[in-house]
Amino acid sequence: MFWPVLHEPTFQNDLDDVYNGSDDAYQNYIVRMVIAIGLQKNDPQYAGLADSYYQAAMQIFEQVVRPRDLKSLQCLILLAIYSILTPSRMAIYFVLGLAVRICQGMGMTFEKTITTAYNSGLENAQTLDMRRRLFWVVASMEFGLAHTMGRPSGLAQTEDAVDVEYFATVDDKYITSEGILPAPVSEKKLVTVHFFKMRLLQAEIRRTLYEGKRQEPTSDQHPWWGTMEGKIQAWMDDSPKKPEWCIPW
Repeated sequence: MFWPVLHEPTFQNDLDDVYNGSDDAYQNYIVRMVIAIGLQKNDPQYAGLADSYYQAAMQIFEQVVRPRDLKSLQCLILLAIYSILTPSRMAIYFVLGLAVRICQGMGMTFEKTITTAYNSGLENAQTLDMRRRLFWVVASMEFGLAHTMGRPSGLAQTEDAVDVEYFATVDDKYITSEGILPAPVSEKKLVTVHFFKMRLLQAEIRRTLYEGKRQEPTSDQHPWWGTMEGKIQAWMDDSPKKPEWCIPW
């Protein structure tokens, strides 16, 4: 739910193609990695089987990453997710660092540049939505990793500003190359956006309280605390399903 890396109908077609004998490197990689991730999440007893799918995927890793395009970014994010589940396999900071560099190289860190190809008629609505989704997935992972490791974010801008719009909050079957069809809002997409908003709040708190030598705030009486509490309360009030699933602050 928190990492909408693949367009679900497109992935279903890729899955069917692989089981019908496709030798396309991208299709074979994502299918093997999705199965590996699913097995790791399911039960520890499947760890060995999951690792075999991971090993099979890594045999074609260089082929899928070399182009450094959207598909390469999807492949890297799947590897990052697997690395989170099995830290002993590959260092998450290495994988995520490469994903951040691809995002920057493709102009995906600003709304103005992320929509350039779409506005020029070179890309369709589904690709634009995927660009935004992949940016937010990478940004969320990067902010979380920076917080954990106590380092600045690789996507650092002034005050960690992010101006990329959120992706469409409808189920993937309504997101087509011809456009985004009218559809009811998807709760799981709303939860994903809500989670990404939480990452931005975490980044602001970390930057203000723990990065560098800051003169303020010096105590809990500083106005910043009230402002941040207001932001957190607004985030909680905006929850698509509160309070059952919300993460306690």
